[in-house]
Amino acid sequence: MTPGSNLPLQTVRVTVDVAAPVRLDVSGLLLAADGKVRSDADFIFYNQPAGPGVSYRSGGGTAPDSITVDTGSVPPGIERIVVTASPDAAGQTFQGVEPTATVRDAASGAVIATFTPPQLGAETALVVVEVYQRGGVWKVRAVGQGYANGLAGIATDFGVSVDEEPAPAAAAPAPVAPPVPPAPPAPPAYPASPWLGSGASTPAPAPVAPA
Repeated sequence: MTPGSNLPLQTVRVTVDVAAPVRLDVSGLLLAADGKVRSDADFIFYNQPAGPGVSYRSGGGTAPDSITVDTGSVPPGIERIVVTASPDAAGQTFQGVEPTATVRDAASGAVIATFTPPQLGAETALVVVEVYQRGGVWKVRAVGQGYANGLAGIATDFGVSVDEEPAPAAAAPAPVAPPVPPAPPAPPAYPASPWLGSGASTPAPAPVAPA
């Protein structure tokens, strides 16, 4: 497929996997007529792997992540499901990375279409393909739209509320030790009594013998 091209789907359930030389996080968003999710429950990814008619599966390392769409179970009011991808490593862009989306029949695994978005560079996230309904017919379209602000930028554009990283809590001040009271003054040193000495009784003088 080429950007903007589409194909009608001949099967009810399709799986889209996105492979690349680097590890990618793949997600799916269920969009209503206004191009937005109805709530954050319509954002399907590794932390929320199932939604109405859409599910996420992790490749488990070497295999690519995938999004499966059961068009027969997509609720009324949802007109398209976009499949997105972003590099797993922080700061990684699509420069030199060529992701390829493969659309398969979910039941048989037969390949329906493949798409490699061209001319990627500083993008950190990508809308790869979309599964959409037009005139009662479900189709798949190649998109290849990049975003420079990551998966959070895609999610925000489609109406998902993205929580910002909380600011680190201020460290509690170290407890201040109470001042040490000054030591009481030492008692004054008095000279020893010549009579009492160390406190022992003074012996009586010995009697003098008469001459």
